[in-house]
Amino acid sequence: MSLVGDRLTFIVSEKQLGSHLDLNQKEVVTVNDRSLDDFGSRVANAAIEKARPSASVTMLRANDPSLYALRNSWLDTEGGDVKTLASIVVKFVSSSSDARLLLIAPYRAELELKSDQGYPFTGSKIAGLGFYSGSGNQASGESYAEKQVTAAFLGVFGNFQLLLINLQTGAIEAHERVVVGETFPADALSPTQKVEALRNLMKREIERAVPVMLPVD
Repeated sequence: MSLVGDRLTFIVSEKQLGSHLDLNQKEVVTVNDRSLDDFGSRVANAAIEKARPSASVTMLRANDPSLYALRNSWLDTEGGDVKTLASIVVKFVSSSSDARLLLIAPYRAELELKSDQGYPFTGSKIAGLGFYSGSGNQASGESYAEKQVTAAFLGVFGNFQLLLINLQTGAIEAHERVVVGETFPADALSPTQKVEALRNLMKREIERAVPVMLPVD
């Protein structure tokens, strides 16, 4: 089950020449459909089936608003309100003693964005998925005359975590954090391509993390 795709964070930064400060404007936009969460769940389902062909997998969609409300308790800690989460989810899954929930949730961290010109993101921590528009203004060289300005760029980022939860005991049996980002030249991607880049990032990281999280047969 994925709880990471119901909102996107858009960041616009104007980095001042010769300064180490970022002036970030952030806007969190609600996503009205569940396409990103459905996509994340499908990728996780395929990864589980590939790694454990004998496993029985049920994909869950978080239609209950209380599940998304719980999401905020997972942003900074090793685990949120597992008991409440399990009590909601267990209604829709097998009561088997070995039933586990693979949860994809936001994780708050500083962005891992770096362009090929070496422009690092510095600023407040962000949770979830989104886009970063950087001016690219970067100071370099010893004198003002040597300072250069890099090209503007677009960043696509994902700060999320995967948790494997035993629904009977409430124990978190595996935990993988994802803090990743990719950069592209400004205006290089159409709106459709931006979403595709975000999906590709999610797919790569979920496929990487899931196999190492699953219990050994």
